Amino acid sequence: MPRNNIVNSVASFNNPLVTITRYLTSMLFFLLLIPTFSWAEMYVGGYLGANFGLSTNPRWDAHYYQGTKIRPQYAPTGTYAPLTFPAFNADNIGVEPSLMVGGKFGYWFSREGALKANYPNFMKYLGLELDISYNALNWGRQNVVISPVNYATKIENNGFMVTAALLVMGRYGFLPDQEVPFGRLQPYLGIGPSIVVTRTSLNIGRDYKSSEADPGFMVETGLRYMIRKNFSIAGEFKYRYARIHADVDDTVFGIPYGLYVPMYTTYNLFSLTVGVAYHF
Repeated sequence: MPRNNIVNSVASFNNPLVTITRYLTSMLFFLLLIPTFSWAEMYVGGYLGANFGLSTNPRWDAHYYQGTKIRPQYAPTGTYAPLTFPAFNADNIGVEPSLMVGGKFGYWFSREGALKANYPNFMKYLGLELDISYNALNWGRQNVVISPVNYATKIENNGFMVTAALLVMGRYGFLPDQEVPFGRLQPYLGIGPSIVVTRTSLNIGRDYKSSEADPGFMVETGLRYMIRKNFSIAGEFKYRYARIHADVDDTVFGIPYGLYVPMYTTYNLFSLTVGVAYHF
């Protein structure tokens, strides 16, 4: 293969937007060519979009000043006065917008589709969905004053978030026809708990890095259109709430010895996505 082709292939692979766009385009052509046999009520799909977050107010606990738990080498080697406050605080830390990618698997409790279960008729409006997504979770470099020590610094975080949510779903159908008797146009709403895995990498100490899992909460609402009985496109809005932590020992904010300084902060995240799904 010529060198230029190799370089272009590697560049495309390392660009997630190019890779995902190609995947979704291939999926679209593939699904449109698949023969269909029955109105389907299970589905699997993918999506991409933009993610935005409200400002967050992180807190770093500093109770264990006499020694460290995770990195003992950061423990004090001399005699220091105890800290007179329980935590460090920062206010209005901006969260950068980011690309969001994800996939989902869902099931509507209908008599039609793959399982052919004999549910009551009203159950066709209800379902379950597993939604898994990824997005960067960065704080752009910004000025901040850490209280109560009045420590001025520039703070920055380079991290990511993976969210897995199990949602209870509700829907309604418009524009029914012979091919899609429930209706081609389907607004829907989902709500449920989530598990959020985050990677935190802050510039506030020698090595302030941590990967943790925390509970969260997610709401989604969207509008799906059934192009064919086995293929749909959808636009969606998501809200995610998570109170995350980072479990770290480090020297931070001008304190001359290592502390056990776990961080706690709350994220309120909003996203707009578009996606495709195959129904079976």
